[in-house]
Amino acid sequence: MKKSQEFELRKYVGNLNSLCGISSFTFNDGPARGVKAFRAVNGQGLILHIAADRGLDIPFASFKGFPVCFSSVTGLRSPALYQEDGALGFLRQFYGGLLTTCGITYSGAPCEDEGQKLGLHGPYDNTPAQGVCAESLYEGDEKVLRFAGSVRESSVFGVNMLLKREMTVETERSVIRVKDVVENQGFEEQPVMMTYHVNFGYPLLDEGARVYANSKKVAPRDENATANLYKYNLIEAPGVGRPEECFFHTEPEGEAFAMLHNPKLGIASIVRYDDKVLPLLCQWKCMHAGDYALGLEPTAAGVLGRAAARAAGELPTLAPGASREFNFSIELTDDEALIDSLKAKAVK
Repeated sequence: MKKSQEFELRKYVGNLNSLCGISSFTFNDGPARGVKAFRAVNGQGLILHIAADRGLDIPFASFKGFPVCFSSVTGLRSPALYQEDGALGFLRQFYGGLLTTCGITYSGAPCEDEGQKLGLHGPYDNTPAQGVCAESLYEGDEKVLRFAGSVRESSVFGVNMLLKREMTVETERSVIRVKDVVENQGFEEQPVMMTYHVNFGYPLLDEGARVYANSKKVAPRDENATANLYKYNLIEAPGVGRPEECFFHTEPEGEAFAMLHNPKLGIASIVRYDDKVLPLLCQWKCMHAGDYALGLEPTAAGVLGRAAARAAGELPTLAPGASREFNFSIELTDDEALIDSLKAKAVK
């Protein structure tokens, strides 16, 4: 929406938030009871739920009337129900959604690192954000929807890491931009492992859809992924008992991106990321019936766990008082010219 359009639009609609804007609400039933969230409508067919009490992540998204994100069997749950228990603690709380952020000081597989037992994907997504604000404002003539807040990972005698998030939703295109700044507010050097679990589901994810990326290298995680490497980018129908597969994308040519395109719907999702601080993109291909999902996950240090990243010499750290910025965006589009241009840039 443009500021220059508002006067004429008010002739048709008294409350312009019904076309483009932000409303707040609180879930009031079941395991999600008490979770505070926002509903964002961008006027171009994009509708998001942004959960302040789940780290300002995105448990629901639709575009042009189609749900586009993975919605797991757990549904949205209060962070008060979270208990770290290896992989199971995270999986009991994993709604999927369009965005589940993993970190701050560890993410990926559960492990034991330097005597510390670490669960799957860290505590970030199960921590309520603080100092949250939501506002509509103008950047030039364009309205943008802005959300901001911070999440702290801390313990007595332990880490003190603060992540400040700013998320903007454009209203002339369906683009979500996320900027996270992680600061080490403690007095000892600390690891920083951010993984951005960007998840897509049915009907955007469906048989015949395809993944495109400009990565020069694609490596399988394990034997099962190795056997299916030849079709890593092809989306198939869900299969009962079919195991998940992960493929690691590195060395993008130009601006790093990965795209899921569904030609039947004419819709694509595009994840763009800064490969200088997020050098690996994990493609989580889960064709498992009931858990049918595709994750396109930019990550700072892989998803094999902190001990593996440390052993490989790939564990980034922050000195006391230092900070690091992470940037990525998610775009939903039905622009055929844009989709074709990214297909042309994808590595064959």
